[in-house]
Amino acid sequence: MPRLAPWILCWGLVTGLPAAAQQVGNGDHVQPVAGYRPGSVLKAVPIYLQHVDGRWSASLTGDLKDPATERVDISLPSSSTRVMTQPVPGGRRQCLTKMKDRGEFGYLECNSAFYSVNKGSAAAATLLRGVLTLGILTATDAASGNTSFTVSIDQPALDAAVSESKAVELARESVPLLEYRHLFARAGTPQQLRAFIAAFEEGFDPESLVAQAKAKLPTAIAQEEAQARQKATEATQRAEVLHQQEIRRQADEEALAAFRGRLRPGDRVAAMWRDGRNLLVGMVVEMKPPLAYVQWENATPAMQWVRLENLLPPR
Repeated sequence: MPRLAPWILCWGLVTGLPAAAQQVGNGDHVQPVAGYRPGSVLKAVPIYLQHVDGRWSASLTGDLKDPATERVDISLPSSSTRVMTQPVPGGRRQCLTKMKDRGEFGYLECNSAFYSVNKGSAAAATLLRGVLTLGILTATDAASGNTSFTVSIDQPALDAAVSESKAVELARESVPLLEYRHLFARAGTPQQLRAFIAAFEEGFDPESLVAQAKAKLPTAIAQEEAQARQKATEATQRAEVLHQQEIRRQADEEALAAFRGRLRPGDRVAAMWRDGRNLLVGMVVEMKPPLAYVQWENATPAMQWVRLENLLPPR
């Protein structure tokens, strides 16, 4: 498909409606968008770069077990590119020659075409010469793949692949489709599903996700209602617990007030010591409200005037 004229692309951006996308790379199509203005949902777009017959092409899908496939993130709107390799296993800072196997170790800096071996590392000379060199790579190392080396990003190679594959163009033109998929995947509540349906029902719906959203809506409503009932039940239970606690508190206060109101000389009493841990025990000797003269069994001095509100029933 021929590229759209620049003024068409510019008009699409100005009006907020992306222009029809061209076929890019291995055949991905991004359909025209009508009635939908892409938002700021996505911060970056994942793109797979495939190196076939000496040329790079861009795609929205790819198999990273294939050594000819790379994955990058295109940042929006700056168009900066980042290679999305996984961390080297075990938190290592160096690669091992055996890590070229993506099936076993995954997609790493060690096996990415966008990273080059640093000169001077143990494997560098061997890799450059393509021979087994004594003192650099032993026969045992060659067999085990345990020779370590370091790599650095090859920015010119990355930039050339992104440019040749038109990855940035694909990323920008794919935003509506990817946001459409993302918003559907994220829509779980009735409110989110209704918002998705309202946004796409009359326009851009290339994968018929509106129908799927409508099919999910009754279940989502039922789940939300069940959750609301559960929350209401739990709130009622918490309120009842608090109510019963308040009833017990008031009853304890009333019982304590009654106990203090009927104290007479000879009655046994208790009081909490200042540290809040030790309980004093004694007997009322004389009453002069709001004070009581108490003879303590386990305090010094043994005879003390104590305010009535500090006295407790003996345990």
